[in-house]
Amino acid sequence: MRSGLALALLPGHVHDLVPVPWRRVLPRLTLVVALLPVAGCEHTAPFSPETYGSSQAFTIGSPRRLTYSAGQDLGPAWLPDESGIVYSQQRIERPDGDRCLAILPPDGGQLIRTICNTLPAADDSTDVYAEPAADSAGDLAYIEASSVIGAQAPLMTRLVLRSLTDSAAPPRAIVAYPYFVTGALPRDGAMQIRWLGSSTIVYVGLSIARERACKTCALDTVQTGVAIDRVDVRAPGAPPAVLSGTDYATSVAAGPTPDIIYYTLGGDSRVFRRTISSGADIVVYDFGFSGIARDVQVAGSRLVAVVGGRVGFVYDPLLGHPVQRDTGGPIHVVDLNAGTEAVLSAPVSSFRHPALSPSGKRLVAESGGTAPSDLWEFSLP
Repeated sequence: MRSGLALALLPGHVHDLVPVPWRRVLPRLTLVVALLPVAGCEHTAPFSPETYGSSQAFTIGSPRRLTYSAGQDLGPAWLPDESGIVYSQQRIERPDGDRCLAILPPDGGQLIRTICNTLPAADDSTDVYAEPAADSAGDLAYIEASSVIGAQAPLMTRLVLRSLTDSAAPPRAIVAYPYFVTGALPRDGAMQIRWLGSSTIVYVGLSIARERACKTCALDTVQTGVAIDRVDVRAPGAPPAVLSGTDYATSVAAGPTPDIIYYTLGGDSRVFRRTISSGADIVVYDFGFSGIARDVQVAGSRLVAVVGGRVGFVYDPLLGHPVQRDTGGPIHVVDLNAGTEAVLSAPVSSFRHPALSPSGKRLVAESGGTAPSDLWEFSLP
């Protein structure tokens, strides 16, 4: 699996004698990041924010393009009341290559807020905020990684929790990476962060490596979903717990109660539903010959997933385990009650990481492929 975050910063192990100091976690001060009410969080601001932007959506209709950035816009997620869309925004105008979290209105337009590392000392490092997920209590969970500018891997990666309602409250680290699980690949990072109620987070734990297909080939960042892990964010220091039977997971979604999740596995066309307390699984839908399913999301009886497209699940001899490489595919929408399935049409041929709104009426996704990703929104019946 490929990720804009992984290409920028996530830790891992390296083949072909490329040094990556992911085991060395340097102490650093807790960051207090200002939450600005308008777009932009520059360390210095040569222009007034009132001179640019629009309070209206750039386009209308469905599907509609929400972002027009020259950089990568990744990992969209809805605020629980559907008042906004939070995502990871690449700041290409900055020499340090930071990625911030940005919040858009539900129909697009001018940013409501950005969350960045604005401390002056941060100018000499690359800071990445990614994989955001907000809960109904106003807490925002996300991945934070920091590296020397131009480095292949970060010095620090962690899962962080911060308040969206109290800008003075500093972020709190929940999980530090890497961590190790007996008999499994190390967890170098996480993706698909989801809230189960107000106290538990689940995510796909990632193993991240960097390899070259040949001596003169470019270094490639490869991330593998190891398994789905769960952590209690209200219990400081509690280690993540592994959900058994989720080896090579590629996505996870919250169910109707904190005891239920949906998930997909590498190379598999099926979507599974797990009751966590009993460990029981059922197949809720099989996309069959449409191809490999991933990026599952569920709201009520509506299920969406990216299916087929440019994706493959193969054994990597350099890494010694299977890897799912993915540059996107079409979005399929399923009515679980009726058992019907449809494919969303759009000017863009492939998508990654769809985010289904809590009502199930809106969907936002990254454009796939190798070009910089923008966000697109669909209105669903």
